[in-house]
Amino acid sequence: MARISGETIIQQKIMELNHQIMHFEECIKQAKEQQVILRKALVALRAEPFSTPMKQVIKREKVPNRPVDISPYSRRSSEFIAKVFKRYPNQWMSANEMMWKAFEIEGKTEHKSYHHSIVTAFSHALRRLKEKGIVERQELREKPSVKVIRWRLKEIGM
Repeated sequence: MARISGETIIQQKIMELNHQIMHFEECIKQAKEQQVILRKALVALRAEPFSTPMKQVIKREKVPNRPVDISPYSRRSSEFIAKVFKRYPNQWMSANEMMWKAFEIEGKTEHKSYHHSIVTAFSHALRRLKEKGIVERQELREKPSVKVIRWRLKEIGM
């Protein structure tokens, strides 16, 4: 009997070591995934300013022979998104909320007629950042026909 109990102890130790190996392999897998996310974030941060740049000259004709410039918030939406995420890193926000927080950070507000184009530009920039793996998207349904999309920086567990 002493021999059987010695065998079971060895088998238990082998099973314990197998569990440890599986745990360490899972830790390594998670670390590699986080490393990929951080590398993508570095590439995005090194890019012009936080994602792919938009056209520099965007004009709309409202009155003949008098072009109207689009808001700098629309042209450089990525810069403002980066500032908002820097100030509010773990908070879920819609593109509209981000616009208002960007106004708050900058200390100025654009005319109401620009708000729709700013929110649209923020939404497009956020989608590009999601494709790069930098932000997370959350879709909420307030009513069957109304959905609210919220964004935040992707959490990286260390």
